[in-house]
Amino acid sequence: MKIAFIILLCSFISQSHAREIKAHKTQTHITIDGKITAIEWRPTIFQSNFIQMEPDRGQPSKDITKVAIQFDDKNIYAAFICKKFYPDLVVAEQSRRDQLEKQDDMVALMFDTYHDSRSAFLFMTNALNTQVDVRISDDGKYRDVEWDAGWEVKTAITETGWTAEFAIPFKSLRFNPNLKTWGINFGRFIPKWLETSYWAGPTDYDFRVSNFGDLTGLELPQAASEYRIIPYVTARYETFSNMKWDKMYGLDLEYRYKNNITGNFTYNPDFATVEGDKEKINMTRWELSFPEKRKFFREGGELFQNRIRAFYSRRIGEINFGGKIIGKSGRNTYAFIGVNAKAVDDDPSTGEENESFPEYNIGIVRLKRDILKSSTFGMMFINKDWQGGYNRILSLDGVFHFPKEFHFTTQFVAAAPGDFKKNYGGFVRLVRENNIYHYHLRYTELGENFQESANGIGYIRDDNRRELDSDIEYKWWIKNHGIEFFNYWSNYNIYWSKNSGTLRSWQVVQDFNIYFKNKFSLNAEFSRDYQLFEKGFYNYDIELEIGYNTEEWSSIELECDFGYNFDRNYKMIIGAANFKLHEKFSIEYEIRKLEFDPDPDKESTWLNIATFNYQFTPDLFIRLFTQHRSAADRIYVYGLFGWRFKLPNSAIYFVYTRDDFDNSFQDELKRPVLYREKNEIFFIKLAYDFSF
Repeated sequence: MKIAFIILLCSFISQSHAREIKAHKTQTHITIDGKITAIEWRPTIFQSNFIQMEPDRGQPSKDITKVAIQFDDKNIYAAFICKKFYPDLVVAEQSRRDQLEKQDDMVALMFDTYHDSRSAFLFMTNALNTQVDVRISDDGKYRDVEWDAGWEVKTAITETGWTAEFAIPFKSLRFNPNLKTWGINFGRFIPKWLETSYWAGPTDYDFRVSNFGDLTGLELPQAASEYRIIPYVTARYETFSNMKWDKMYGLDLEYRYKNNITGNFTYNPDFATVEGDKEKINMTRWELSFPEKRKFFREGGELFQNRIRAFYSRRIGEINFGGKIIGKSGRNTYAFIGVNAKAVDDDPSTGEENESFPEYNIGIVRLKRDILKSSTFGMMFINKDWQGGYNRILSLDGVFHFPKEFHFTTQFVAAAPGDFKKNYGGFVRLVRENNIYHYHLRYTELGENFQESANGIGYIRDDNRRELDSDIEYKWWIKNHGIEFFNYWSNYNIYWSKNSGTLRSWQVVQDFNIYFKNKFSLNAEFSRDYQLFEKGFYNYDIELEIGYNTEEWSSIELECDFGYNFDRNYKMIIGAANFKLHEKFSIEYEIRKLEFDPDPDKESTWLNIATFNYQFTPDLFIRLFTQHRSAADRIYVYGLFGWRFKLPNSAIYFVYTRDDFDNSFQDELKRPVLYREKNEIFFIKLAYDFSF
């Protein structure tokens, strides 16, 4: 047994990168225009031979992609030459920053700047110069799309394909200046072939850092400190509160110490540019989760994401001031956050309206330690206190990546105040996966009072359970008989009450998806479940969907759902479409019709959601978001004109929002009184980044 363990450990440590590329220090000024000229790039050796991750894992890419790396004292440069051997046009439709997915012909550039086989910086673009920048952690398992950096890319379409030039300033990255070698990988997605290929391949799944190759020949600049002062001013008019024009101002400070430590302080941060959440139809009895959209909480958010969500920033309302420090030293990563939040009329832990909650403070400590080749072990402590009360949470987590595509994750969380034996949660999960298949088995245990204690700052939907969950997914690339691929997914979940052993729920889900060569797709999903609340409920759900071109951004989908949900029949029709009417103008539209029978609470509704986007340039745009829900006759409109003129923090925004809906209250005789509520907001915001 000991010998087997030693062999396993040695295989972890001794794995070497398959490929190497050498960076050339340029003596020529490189103009970032997307045109790969001999004068600028001739001294550099281009590499090719990309290997498919899918559909034909391990086989050479069907098209040729050439890449090269150069650098000078300020920037690191990358060049892509993307050949295509088919007559169709290059697919390039998405023009919104950070919205690019594997639906356009696109390329990816990845740097593991600490050479730790865990974390990396990812930069992507398509032929429209659309920029995506992402921070990767946990060996590619977590991706922070909200991270923004100042960098430049330009592309050009040629007779044989397209080209791209990247310029990434060293000051936009975090790195160890004493290292002479970085991890690196290049990727390309080709919609024509539904192909994903990598220079250092084949890789197990997208952006897996431990599969990167080596970048050598670098001469890194000495670590330098940098200051950023980002003041903002806004002018705001709101009709709901009967206010006239109101002025606000605030300040963000950022100090980067020698590439490894970044400190941020914010005073009176403005969250007013945040658009409303998309309406969700809740067919469960659980609280819905919404994504964080506020800049202060989004940056560095990858460090605080775990399966059991001990920290859920949407619990925090507006804040007076806050600060955070994020850094990496050797094998250790750390983060500290402190926030003073304003008193509110609604309790942020329960969401109850008109339940006042006093001013409160939140402090968070997050530590992670790199172990073995690409694994981590971490701890997080959260303290929330206010006059007369407190919440405290301790979370321990581990992520372990083993050879042969095995992964093991675990977490333990304890919450206070209350009895420790009832205020804890934890899970263990073993998975084997790559881009073709996924199998996992998970056991979770949650104490009887865990939800109440943890939800002062966390997001826990339920407690008092012992749970087993298993998952099987497999993708067959058929590439024959008019079929591209077939995907099967199956999930089994069951849990019991921890204190009594009573069966509380079981669920079985079966899902089938087939994608044809003519770009049509069919999807069918069936689920059956039992849930125990005030009594036992047996539910079922059938979903049937037909789509066209769903592997690209411009697509159409039509779905029909029907079933039985908590003692009532229901049926729902869903239509969704993305249109590119012009190179710079796009529309996203979704419509849902939901009917319940019986429907005593009048929850049947129509839901319309539309987004209109006009992109003058990647950083100058107009966006209109509107949604209507018929059940409350609610109409919400959000319009934004934005110009980001000094990336990533300098910008000017003009915003208009309008929210109309039916509301009611009870008079002194407890009779319902209906009335129409309307709120309009118009404001202007200017932020400028002073860097030193």
